[in-house]
Amino acid sequence: MTSSKAIPIVVLASGRGSNFDAILKSIRDGKLHAEMKALISDQPDALALKRAEEAGIPAVCVPVSQDPKTKILPVAERRKIHDQEMLRAIAPFHPRFLVMAGYMRVVSSTLIEAFRSERGYSRITNVHPSLLPAFPGVNSYGQAFRYGAALAGVTVHLVEEDVDQGPICAQESFEIRSCRGPEEVERLGLAIEHRLYPESLNWILPERFEAVQRERRLCVCPH
Repeated sequence: MTSSKAIPIVVLASGRGSNFDAILKSIRDGKLHAEMKALISDQPDALALKRAEEAGIPAVCVPVSQDPKTKILPVAERRKIHDQEMLRAIAPFHPRFLVMAGYMRVVSSTLIEAFRSERGYSRITNVHPSLLPAFPGVNSYGQAFRYGAALAGVTVHLVEEDVDQGPICAQESFEIRSCRGPEEVERLGLAIEHRLYPESLNWILPERFEAVQRERRLCVCPH
């Protein structure tokens, strides 16, 4: 699918919003053909919300429920309830893609199925701070440093319900042999994230790719 129209996106972020900034800059510099409709966060004090407001982008917070009745429910049910609230917040903006940029919540099938394409993959993207499938989960730059890895990396992928298991779109590695701490690894990695993510979105958002099933996972090949 190709389109001459800017593709509407909503960014999801939980923290400082540095990838949000990089994506918005790429759009405003004319390097990424997308329309940033809103930023939504699950954290009321997220710096990303402030950055969005300062940039003139609608900023919405959908906090996790503190209702005692909700807190006693199983984790999967709590995720479903929160994702239903997320979908209500997202709906007025009519995005074609959700772009996760430091969104730290595990999402449920409720959110993913709402953005499932007719070709089978979700229209939800994420950037992960490792060369998946290595070092999934949180604090991946720190994991790579502590394990004594020679390389760390960045992965752009589509999102599925299994954490960090969606189709890989793009990856880039960098050496960390000389890094003296995980903070230095993170600094090097973020510089790559801020370039690789917008570059990848240039062909992901217009869906100029094939989804190819390999032995263990679906892979995305640009064309």
